[in-house]
Amino acid sequence: AVVSTQSTGDLDLAVLDCEDAVAVNRKAVARDTICSALQSLDFGRTERGVRTNSVSSGLLEDDLKSILLNSVKPDIVMIPKLDSVEEAQFLNSVISQCCSEPFPVIFQTESAIGLINLPEIIKSLLDSSHVVPVAIVFGSDDYVSDIRGSRDIDAVVYARQKVVTYSRAHNIQPIDRVYIEYKDLEGLKSESEKGFGFGFAGKQCIHPTQIPVIQSAFSPSNEQLEYARELIRSFEENQVAGKGAFTFRGKMIDRPTLLQAKNVVDMFNE
Repeated sequence: AVVSTQSTGDLDLAVLDCEDAVAVNRKAVARDTICSALQSLDFGRTERGVRTNSVSSGLLEDDLKSILLNSVKPDIVMIPKLDSVEEAQFLNSVISQCCSEPFPVIFQTESAIGLINLPEIIKSLLDSSHVVPVAIVFGSDDYVSDIRGSRDIDAVVYARQKVVTYSRAHNIQPIDRVYIEYKDLEGLKSESEKGFGFGFAGKQCIHPTQIPVIQSAFSPSNEQLEYARELIRSFEENQVAGKGAFTFRGKMIDRPTLLQAKNVVDMFNE
């Protein structure tokens, strides 16, 4: 395994991989490399994450014990293919053996059964003693393989909406699928903007050139920010005048529209 921090400067989270990017006979080497990287490399402002193998692989316990008992822990761990409450409980049990305090976890929904069980998985993790679920990643490639579908965006609309809905209902960040055509930045821009419109909080990336495109798509534009601030100001003025609904730039505005404007401002402030 090879680790470099040359491209982490503008990343929110860099994830070092023990799973799909590592051959089966190189898992132990990958763990050692990742532990050394956590100890020796400067990631700057970028949070450090590690993606383990899944519960069903039989490798998760070794991964977590190696990583979380390392002299330098990551900021977060990512757990792929979390498919059931039983797997969520096993995850909590292993983390409790490694950490005295609850630890931040991102988990991935990547199968039909994982999507069906998503509400119960979220509840199990929220009720657990040592897992803090901070984000849910939609893993579309394994998902479409599982349902025998295509990777076309129309084939995963239902799954993407469900991930967003259940994540947002529990104040967990939903993260959209990776865009594997890494040289197609226009396609990435279009899909990222659609993901932002779906309610996703961010998107996975696999190449440094994707970073600015994704960050731009998931940040409000100057025009959107100005519109939101003016709408909020107009709403407050109309409230003082005793008006509930009112007209703003040719549109009827009431409280739900105000909340949408506040979301834009909050995203900018974050």
